Amino acid sequence: MKKIKYIIFLVAFLSCFADVRAQKEEELIYIDYFSPKEYEVGDIIITGADHLDHSSVILLSGISVGEKIVIPSDKFATALDRLWKQGIFDDIHIYITKVKGRTIYLEYNFTTKPRMSHFSFEGISRSEGDKIREKLHIAIGDVLTDNMKTNCKNIIHDYFADKGFYNATTEIIETPDTNSPRKESHITFKIDKGKKVRIAKIETTGNEFLTESKIRHQMKDTKEYRWWRFWKSSRLIESDYKADKDRIIEKYNNEGFRDAAITWDTTYLVKSDKPKGNIFTRLFSKKAKHDEIFVKMNVYEGKKYYFRNITWVGNTKYTSKELSDRLRINKGDPYNKELLTRNVTYDATGKDISSLYMDDGYLFFRVIPTEINIENDSIDIEMRMYEGVQTRIGKVDITGNTTTNDFVVRRELKTIPGQLFSRDDVFRSIRELQQLGYFDPEKINPKIEPNMQNGTVDITYELDEKNSGNMVNASGGWGGGMLLLQAGLTLTNFSARKMFDPSAWRPFPVGDGQRVSLGLQTNGSYYYGASLSFTEPWLGGKKPTSLSAGIYYNYQDDSYYYDVSNYHLKMFGASVSLGKRLTWPDDYFTLVQGIKYQLYDVKNATSFVMTTGKSNNLAYTITFGRNSIDQPIYPRSGSEFVAEGAFTFPYSLVDGKDYSKLTDQEKYKWLEYYKINLRAGWYINIVDNLVLSARSRFGFLGRYNKDIDYSPFERFYLGGDGLTGYALDGREVVSLRGYDASALSPDRGASVFDKFTLELRYPITLNPAASVYVLAFAEGGNSWSNFASFSPFKMYRSAGVGVRIFMQMFGLIGFDWGYGFDPAFGEVNRSKGHFHISLNGSID
Repeated sequence: MKKIKYIIFLVAFLSCFADVRAQKEEELIYIDYFSPKEYEVGDIIITGADHLDHSSVILLSGISVGEKIVIPSDKFATALDRLWKQGIFDDIHIYITKVKGRTIYLEYNFTTKPRMSHFSFEGISRSEGDKIREKLHIAIGDVLTDNMKTNCKNIIHDYFADKGFYNATTEIIETPDTNSPRKESHITFKIDKGKKVRIAKIETTGNEFLTESKIRHQMKDTKEYRWWRFWKSSRLIESDYKADKDRIIEKYNNEGFRDAAITWDTTYLVKSDKPKGNIFTRLFSKKAKHDEIFVKMNVYEGKKYYFRNITWVGNTKYTSKELSDRLRINKGDPYNKELLTRNVTYDATGKDISSLYMDDGYLFFRVIPTEINIENDSIDIEMRMYEGVQTRIGKVDITGNTTTNDFVVRRELKTIPGQLFSRDDVFRSIRELQQLGYFDPEKINPKIEPNMQNGTVDITYELDEKNSGNMVNASGGWGGGMLLLQAGLTLTNFSARKMFDPSAWRPFPVGDGQRVSLGLQTNGSYYYGASLSFTEPWLGGKKPTSLSAGIYYNYQDDSYYYDVSNYHLKMFGASVSLGKRLTWPDDYFTLVQGIKYQLYDVKNATSFVMTTGKSNNLAYTITFGRNSIDQPIYPRSGSEFVAEGAFTFPYSLVDGKDYSKLTDQEKYKWLEYYKINLRAGWYINIVDNLVLSARSRFGFLGRYNKDIDYSPFERFYLGGDGLTGYALDGREVVSLRGYDASALSPDRGASVFDKFTLELRYPITLNPAASVYVLAFAEGGNSWSNFASFSPFKMYRSAGVGVRIFMQMFGLIGFDWGYGFDPAFGEVNRSKGHFHISLNGSID
C-alpha cells in the first residue's frame, strides 16, 4: 500500500532533540501540548540495517510493540539517544508510518557505519606490524566506530611509547572496498614513529644526605642514556618512573629520613636537529636518531630520626626481652622502616618475629608497629601484638598433578594433618616439590585457608605439571676420525607397578616417581656400549630410603685399522646402593652406601700400566652430602656439599705376596685403591633473578701399597666439556672449559685434581617447556700424577660465556665458549678459545 507521509509538528520533538516524522494513511495526529494523547505501538519495522538483529535493535531502543506511548513526550528522544550511543550508525530516523485510531506503526530507518574488510600498516616494519596486530584485538567485519579507531590509535601509541618513541602519530585512512557487496572499507594505519626519545639527564635539587648519583642508583628502570649500558634502556615509562620515585623515598626512609618526599618533578622534551658536518658525524651522531628527555626533581629530606623506646603490648608466650632480642633493633639505631618490617614479618634467615610464632602454630598471630611518640629526632614504637591460639592443620589437598600420583606428592610434604601449623614447613614442602622436577617450580602455590572458629587451617598445594616425565637425548660427535653416536631414554617419573597394565603404556607407564634410564652409544665400527639403571626413591613407600641399581657393558677394539683385531678392551659393570635422608645435623643431609663391581678385559693395551689381562674392581661406595638449593633447574639460593668415597679391600696387605716381583696382570687382577671426591657449591641471588654460583671440586686417588702403582682404571682426566666419549678405562672426566678434552692431565691420567668455578647467571625465560638462561664464567683447575706434586694454587685459567637450555624431553643442554689463558699440559702456546657442548650438566 502506498504510504502518504504527513509531517507532524516537529517543534515538540526538536525540543526533545528527536527526529521523528509521522506518515498518514487514514488519520492525522494533532499534537496538543496541553492535552497529550496516548497511543499503542502496533508494530515496529527496521530498514537500512539488514545485517543487524532486528529484535535486539527494538529492545535496545526501549520502545516495544504493544507499549502505550503518550504523544508528545520524550520517549522518542530517549530511544534515539540509546541507539546513537551504540556508535554504529551514521544517521537515525524514527517514522510514524500509519495511524489507526489510537494505534501507531513505527519505522526505524538507519544509515550504518561501514565495516572493516581488512587492515594494513604503513611506515613500520613487518615484525612491528605483527606485534601490534596481536595487541589491537580487531577482526574483519568489525564496525568502524570512532571509539574503535581511537582505541586502536591509543594501543599503537602505547606500544611505541614502551619502545621509546613518545611522539608517534597515526593517521587512519579509510578506503571503500569496491569488491565487497556490503558497505565495507579497507583500513590503513599510517604510522610515523618519529624519533626515539631517551633520557639525557636526571637532575635533583634539595638533596644533601644522598648524592645525585646515589639517587639515580635507586632508580632501577629510569636510567640516563649511556652507550655502554646495553642491558638497560633509557626510556621514560610513566609507571616505572613512579615506582622509581617511590624507591628513592624508601631509601631515605631506610636511612632514617622519615619525612622525606619529592615535592615536585618535571620532565621536558628537547628535539634534536639534523646534525651537520661530515658523513661520519651524520651517521653516528645520537642527535640524528633521538630526541632527549630531561628529568628534574626536588627532594625534601627532612631531618634524620632514630629509634628510642620499643615496647611490647599483648605478648604472653614470650617476654619483651626475648622479643626485643629477636627484633635486633637497639635504642639509638637510625630509624629504618624496611628493617623494622623485615625483622617483624619475614626475614629469609628465619629470624623474624613472625617465624617465632608462625612456626609454632600461631597462624593468626599479628603484630602492628605503631609510632606513639615523636620527640625531636627520636621515635617511640609500640609493638601491638595479637598472639591468637595455636592452629593445627586440617585438610591437605593437591591439585594440578595430572600425571603424578597423589602419594608421590604427599610423601614429600612436611605439612601433615593434625600437626601444628608451621610456615617453615610450608616453605620446605614447596622446596621438596620443586626438587622432584615434575612441576613448574615457578607456579607451585600453597593456598592457605584458615578457620578461626575451630582453630584449624586447610592447605591446598596448587601445582602445574610439566608436559612429560620422559627425556630423550640423541647426539653425534666427531673425534679420532670417527662419528660417535649416542642415544638415550630417561623416564624420570616411571611406574613399575603399572608395567603389566596395557592401558598405562601411553607411551610409558608413569606417575610413581621412579627413574629408569637406558643409554646406547656406538661409532658404527669398533665401539659400542649399553647401560640400564633403575631408582626407587621410596623403597617400601613409607620412608625416604632410595634403592638404585644399574648395569652396563662397553666394548672397543682396533678392527677399524686392521683386518684382524689385535687390541680390545671390554668392560662390564654393575652396582647397587641404598640411600637415606638424615635428620641430623639437619634434614637436608643424605647418606648413600653401595657396592659396585667392574670387570675389565684388556688385550694389547698401550695406554695402561697393565697391557693384557683381566682386572676385577669390587668397591664399597659411600656418599655423604647436604643439598639445600631451592630448585634444580635454576637455583637462586642454597648450597650443596658432597663427599664421595670408594674403597676396595687392601688385598696386598693381607695376602703375604711380594708385589714388587709380580707381573702387572697379577698385580691388577683385583684392583685396590681408595678414592675421595669432594664437591661444594653456593648460589646467591644478587638482585632480581641475577644469581652468582661459586663451585669447587677436589679428587684424590690413593693406594695402599707403594709397590703397586695407582689403579689404571679410576684416574682423573681434566679439561673439556666433561663428556666421556668412548674412553673405556673407567676414567673420571672432569670438565674445564677453554681447553681440549683431557688436555690438562698426564697421558695416563691423574691421581689428584682441583677445580674452582665462578658463574654469573641470568634467565631469559623460566617457562617449564623450555627454560633458558645465559651465563658468564671464570674457572681454573689442575691435575697431578701424585699427591707429592700437588700445588692447589697452580691452575690453568679460563673464562667465557654460555647458555643453558632445559627442555623436558631432552634435559639440560649447554653451549659454552671458553678462552684458556695458559698453555695446556705439555704444550708451549696457550690453549686459546674452545666451543663446548654439554648434556645434562656434564660441565656443571
